[in-house]
Amino acid sequence: MKKLILSALAAVLCMHMNAQMFNTGTTLKRNSFSLGLEPVIFIGGPSDGFNMFFHGGYGLTSGIDLGLKFGAGNTTYFGADVEWALGRRASLTTGVHDFGNFGLDLAFNITFPLTSSARIFTGLDMDFIFPENNDVVVPVWLPIGVEIGLRKNLAFILEAEVGLNNPAWHVIGGGVVFYF
Repeated sequence: MKKLILSALAAVLCMHMNAQMFNTGTTLKRNSFSLGLEPVIFIGGPSDGFNMFFHGGYGLTSGIDLGLKFGAGNTTYFGADVEWALGRRASLTTGVHDFGNFGLDLAFNITFPLTSSARIFTGLDMDFIFPENNDVVVPVWLPIGVEIGLRKNLAFILEAEVGLNNPAWHVIGGGVVFYF
């Protein structure tokens, strides 16, 4: 009963908060793939409104995976990252992206299992954005999300990313990810 209440609370929180691009704290197993589709809503930022994101991942070795992201909307997003396991449920993500301006990505992610098929995740996400005027902008977010396994190789992810400082915007997203 306690796990069911925590799962429902996490889902409700995610519906009322904001998150960014599948920030789970676990890495893909070696030689495994993931493909995801995630509609998101940006509140403020470089692409205010509805956007569609496509995610791909590949497990390079045990504890290290490579992710690629493409987003289409008011502004096109291209990104790549490497996620480094810091244990079974925590990871550090480093990457690059272009979202109207070039940026470097850094995130700490942690996952908490609720049941055998449901997990909540959170962490801290920041970008170093280099606009053309050469003033570096550093938005910081608090990601909060839930991943629910629907089948052995299919999961639903609902997430929100809360902007913690002035240059950060809010993001609400949810979608499916297939694991191969």
